[in-house]
Amino acid sequence: MTTVSTPVCPTRAPIRSTMPPEDPEAWLRFDRPTQADEIALALSLRVLAPKSAEWRRGLAAARRFRHIHHHLDVLQNYEDPTGYPLGRWLTWQRHLHTKGTLDAARVQALERLGIIWDPRQQAFDRALAHAAVYAARHGHLAAPVDEIHDGFPLGRWLATQRKRAETLTKQRATALTALDQWWNPPWPITWQRAYHAARHSGTANKTATEAERWLESQRARSDRLHPEQSSLLAELGLVELPDTSASPVGESRLPARERAFQRGLAAARAFRAREGHLDVPQRHIEKIEGDPVRLGQWLSNLRRRSSGLSPQRQAALAELGL
Repeated sequence: MTTVSTPVCPTRAPIRSTMPPEDPEAWLRFDRPTQADEIALALSLRVLAPKSAEWRRGLAAARRFRHIHHHLDVLQNYEDPTGYPLGRWLTWQRHLHTKGTLDAARVQALERLGIIWDPRQQAFDRALAHAAVYAARHGHLAAPVDEIHDGFPLGRWLATQRKRAETLTKQRATALTALDQWWNPPWPITWQRAYHAARHSGTANKTATEAERWLESQRARSDRLHPEQSSLLAELGLVELPDTSASPVGESRLPARERAFQRGLAAARAFRAREGHLDVPQRHIEKIEGDPVRLGQWLSNLRRRSSGLSPQRQAALAELGL
């Protein structure tokens, strides 16, 4: 019987792979070079809970916007090309951040993209920088309403700050006062502009000039000027005003009713200069030199008894356009 032998295959050594070991971080690789903050953003997206897909969608939209525009200064009603309401989404994130309920990982992800947590403060700081340059150049903030500074509507912004003076934070009011003590004077801002025009005209000793005529008009109405207005004029030597501090008709020696009328008049002037009218709400309070004046009630009382006012008071009110 013939025996058939089965050939024995030689034992082969294990085949060693020539491929490099698997990179545990390979999922981070993108088709294009990635900056450090983009890598951190991708990590944040992975760390966040899977159920928060809608939030990740908003963050992805923010990332796309930043990549194109290099910032996240997004208008509130902005929708990206895909129709995603990125502006409203960012507004809601700011709201949650203000309340302290936004997850720390989400805060970090948004901050890496450069989110602006307080757009209003940033806008104020930007406008204040324009105001600082203007004040350094002109020595005041009594800019015309139509003043445009490097493309920024500075005059209109300053008018808005005067309108909101009562509600400005102490920090913002202090910042404006540091640039110009009389950025929001208790007298018409038009007076302040004329004052600075005369101050810089260099024609105070010449006749038949607009500045000289204005200065002479201040002399004629010196008894109706605010004490600080008189000080501004006297300190510059632009016009000699009578010293009313020691006079029986000085403000400190006026009867109480007359002092009240003069303060009401100053409040009305300040309101009209800021608002452009005297349609004052009944409960409105105007601050003059830090003291509250119930301007709405004061004007209402004057209207009721206008026929009994003296000619001088009627003339003063007529000058206001009341």
